[in-house]
Amino acid sequence: AQKSPHRGILEAWLRRLKEAYYDAEDLLDEHEYNVLEGKAKSGKSLLLGEHGSSSTATTVMKPFHSTMNRARNLLPGNRRLISKMNELKAILTEAKQLRDLLGLPHGNTVEWPAAAPTSVPTTTSLPTSKVFGRDRDRDRIVDFLLGKTTTAEASSAKYSGLAIVGLGGMGKSTLAQYVYNDKRIEECFDVRMWVCISRKLDVHRHTREIIESAKKGECPRVDNLDTLQCKLRDILQESQKFLLVLDDVWFEKSHNETEWELFLAPLVSKQSGSKVLVTSRGKTLPAAICCEQEHVIHLKNMDDTEFLALFKHHAFSGAEIKDQLLRTKLEDTAVEIAKRLGQCPLAAKVLGSRLCRKKDIAEWKAALKIGDLSDPFTSLLWSYEKLDPRLQRCFLYCSLFPKGHRYEPNELVHLWVAEGFVGSCNLSRRTLEEAGMDYFNDMVSGSFFQRYRWYYVMHDILHDFAESLSREDCFRLEDDNVTEIPCTVRHLSVHVQSMQKHKQIICKLYHLRTIICINPLMDGPSDIFDGMLRNQRKLRVLSLSFYNSRNLPESIGELKHLRYLNLIRTLVSELPRSLCTLYHLQLLWLNHMVENLPDKLCNLRKLRHLGAYSSYTHDFVNEKPICQILNIGKLTSLQHIYVFSVQKKQGYELRQLKDLNELGGSLKVKNLEDVIGKDEAVESKLYLKSRLKELALEWSSKNGTDAMDILEGLRPPPQLSKLRIKGYRSDTYPGWLLERSYFENLESFELSNCSLLEGLPPDTELLRNCSRLRIKIVPNLKELSNLPAGLTDLSIDWCPLLMFITNNELGQHDLRENIIMKAADLASKLALMWEVDSGKEVRNILSKDYSSLKQLMTLMMDDDISKHLQIIESGLEEREDTVWMKENIIKAWLFCHEQRIRFIYGRTMEMPLVLPSGLSKLSPSSCSITDEALAICLVGLTSLSNLKLKYNMALTTLPSEKVFEHLTKLDRLVVIRCLCLKSLGGLRAVPSLSYLHCLDCPSLELARGAELMPLNLAISLSIRGCILAADSFINGLPHLKHLSIDVCRSSPSLSIGHLTSLESLRLNGLPDLYFVEGLSSLHLKHLSLVDVANLTAKCISQFRVQESLTVSSSVLLNHMLMAEGFTAPRPPPNLTLLDCKEPSVSFEEPANLSSVKHLNFLCCKTESLPRNLKSVSSLESLSIEQCPNITSLPDLPSSLQRI
Repeated sequence: AQKSPHRGILEAWLRRLKEAYYDAEDLLDEHEYNVLEGKAKSGKSLLLGEHGSSSTATTVMKPFHSTMNRARNLLPGNRRLISKMNELKAILTEAKQLRDLLGLPHGNTVEWPAAAPTSVPTTTSLPTSKVFGRDRDRDRIVDFLLGKTTTAEASSAKYSGLAIVGLGGMGKSTLAQYVYNDKRIEECFDVRMWVCISRKLDVHRHTREIIESAKKGECPRVDNLDTLQCKLRDILQESQKFLLVLDDVWFEKSHNETEWELFLAPLVSKQSGSKVLVTSRGKTLPAAICCEQEHVIHLKNMDDTEFLALFKHHAFSGAEIKDQLLRTKLEDTAVEIAKRLGQCPLAAKVLGSRLCRKKDIAEWKAALKIGDLSDPFTSLLWSYEKLDPRLQRCFLYCSLFPKGHRYEPNELVHLWVAEGFVGSCNLSRRTLEEAGMDYFNDMVSGSFFQRYRWYYVMHDILHDFAESLSREDCFRLEDDNVTEIPCTVRHLSVHVQSMQKHKQIICKLYHLRTIICINPLMDGPSDIFDGMLRNQRKLRVLSLSFYNSRNLPESIGELKHLRYLNLIRTLVSELPRSLCTLYHLQLLWLNHMVENLPDKLCNLRKLRHLGAYSSYTHDFVNEKPICQILNIGKLTSLQHIYVFSVQKKQGYELRQLKDLNELGGSLKVKNLEDVIGKDEAVESKLYLKSRLKELALEWSSKNGTDAMDILEGLRPPPQLSKLRIKGYRSDTYPGWLLERSYFENLESFELSNCSLLEGLPPDTELLRNCSRLRIKIVPNLKELSNLPAGLTDLSIDWCPLLMFITNNELGQHDLRENIIMKAADLASKLALMWEVDSGKEVRNILSKDYSSLKQLMTLMMDDDISKHLQIIESGLEEREDTVWMKENIIKAWLFCHEQRIRFIYGRTMEMPLVLPSGLSKLSPSSCSITDEALAICLVGLTSLSNLKLKYNMALTTLPSEKVFEHLTKLDRLVVIRCLCLKSLGGLRAVPSLSYLHCLDCPSLELARGAELMPLNLAISLSIRGCILAADSFINGLPHLKHLSIDVCRSSPSLSIGHLTSLESLRLNGLPDLYFVEGLSSLHLKHLSLVDVANLTAKCISQFRVQESLTVSSSVLLNHMLMAEGFTAPRPPPNLTLLDCKEPSVSFEEPANLSSVKHLNFLCCKTESLPRNLKSVSSLESLSIEQCPNITSLPDLPSSLQRI
């Protein structure tokens, strides 16, 4: 047919067929809309006899049905539909004549197999597969990028350029990715950025993308280009050297050089040696790239052997071929195909990926008969034609997005479903979304997409190919100079700032089904809806982005065909009633500011996805609870509810969940105390919701009754992977938690605030697949048996009756009294810590432990303890800080604690903590565990990476070196509020600890503490609420990068000069500290000095900081700025005043702040800002947060860009 002289006739017929098909589809859609509207208005089915009507009524009405149907055919809408269907039928009958005209044989039909589920490749960074034949090119480029800097570069601290030039599909981007991910490059350049230019340079958009790539996150929306470029310049000036890759640059001599000069102007770094690496199909490059002719690498063809290896790598992937004869034949054929591919890697990859799906010799031989395989488009067309027709439509739709677009699979699948591209799969009970994901995975396995981190990209040649086949249907409005859009276009994406400018041409697109705003519009919603969309009544997909209105116009209700409405990237907070008439709507995504939903939203019976989100970036989507929907039970197609809050009001009861059997993902059911009884719980039919993976069942008050019966009725689906029960008040588990094989694959189980339970479910088989167990606020839990063998993550929090002790420790009177004697020393240390913040932190600790002691008293039954608990309670309630009150609280707590120790060691039975050997995370908190019990439980936990000990008042020392040296994977240790802990034990023997936090452990002996810590502690050491000696940081921790010391008592001087790798230092709330020794040997990037009022001027002058400084006093800041030593390296660009209590702030020498660009005031009592703030000449941003006393601003510097 391609070569036939009658091709024009065929194309015209196909165009007529497509038009008639779309028109018929729209008319059917309108007909269905009218049916849905009738059902919504009547509140029931249109025809008696549907949905369970009586057989008598059906029999009586049967003679009238045919008459009613004939009458309906006379309605205007139905007459149009019948006429259009007849037209479609007539066009289809012409197919026989066309077949004879083209000489096609009879019965020449193709059966397309359904798209089979395939697995997504698990790689996470480009290049996504093995790179062949480019090692020499890679090394040559790496050598240049790491090479010596020229004199001109060194003097300007700018960059030099290198270009990879070659034909499309040669592997330029793959080679650039290969270089970009090389370890040598990662080590040399502290900032690496990758941006795909693709055809047309957009200075504003591509500057944003460079910032996003540099910061590995979304760039805040800024309309001002100068502001964006200043932000990029600031980022790069803080870097030592950067590498910027500009992929797929298109430039011709006729193009504007000035735009490129403007685009690359911010590229300046601290040191010389920064580089720009470019890939391009053309030899002509912008002068601004600074690429000398000798630095242009013309990519040559691969070696024949390497190219064959590349093709075979893709063609023979997947299942191994066991038939050796077939393997030999395919190998021979592969050699012949590779020879004809013209050394084009992209063609080899796509064609090979297609052939690997069908290892059939006839299929491979057929590939040899394809025309000119050396042209990439030929092999792409062959692979495309082998796709299921449904996948072809989905692939072409992707051309709607710009080159270099980050495709997110779920978002793309939702669009395909809304457009009607995904076929129904009723037989398998798979959802359309699951089928759509199979389509996507099929295209990934066929190399139509490549995975990169959390998103996917499409090669620019594949994008060109999709664009060439979809020109009649898809259009990207990217240029304000566009004067015409083909009238056949049905899918439009908008990349310009205003659609209003293009109103005349958009209004002519009567067949338009899709509008997707890629970038925020300056237009308001009334401009969009009332000005343009009145003609676009066939829209099915509408994804908007604007930030200048909170209202959505009533005219939204006129879009009767709409399936997909995305308002996340808008400020819309009020929804019109007319939204409830969009009866075809399948997806409604709102932003988190929407507080109320229209009452009749339940009429949208086809709604499948409804959610509110606080942000929408390439990095994450943060879902927020949405207000409750009246009669949500009518939305039987709904696939996800973030939270369902039970109410006793009609339309909000638990029974609303009864028919929502399509719910999947996670579901949280709250306020179960409002469930009337077991019958209503059973009526919710949770067990039928087989798509659910995560379920949380929550009681939120103590008023609930019959909790056990209600939980019994809330029997979940056996397929759950995660179950959380919160606020349950019964001492008995429901029957389904006693059935040993009820759950098929429960991986996570959590009990929270279950006040009456005394143990876990008794049958270990129930949790046999559980890897994560959370037990939080279960005050009557007395034993921890039946732990799953495969457990990897165990967290225990506030289970005060849980006491772990070994048989060896039981009845040891001397050991017990020794621990009690050590506890007695604690009184003076608590009193010392009390003085730091008037008892705020100590009160907080004792208040939490008071709750544990009170619960423990239920077992001890001692009047003396009761009296002392009352003293603690009344003392904690007393707000006034007096010596008498402080001493009484501490004394009373010590008495109760001594009784607790006597009770634990006076038990008659041991209670060891026996843990599964594969545990990687352990957090026992607010329970009692003795020294030996902890040591024994850690023995053998060779996979343990994270250990957190919190509120463990029986612990006096950490385990020995013998225990710790076997914890080879321990990376993080956190010890919090273990008041009696005196020693770090053998912690120094841990081989690979990166993080150590010791918080509120006043008994901990830290004299020469660094020598007690692992020598290779590399990342972070945080100490809070402890007592430090002058030598706490001497002789150790040479690799430590971050040190934080908060609210501690200390000697007048601390020495930190041995911490030679330190980058960040935080000193906060240290009333005894006067001097920090060893500062001259440090090169700090970040420094925070808060509430360190006694630091001497000599000490202050010795600090050096490069990037950010935080202080709590302008007096301290002025001392710093005026100190001779501090002004040599200019003050850092980021300055913060935190928790400043001075009524006014002044800068005595603003000239010394000339390098400050970002100034922040946070949580200050200050009433006024510095009057001479205007003199901070380089200031670009001013941030004021939680400073309620500041009521006015002084004169501001002209350089300021953001407040």
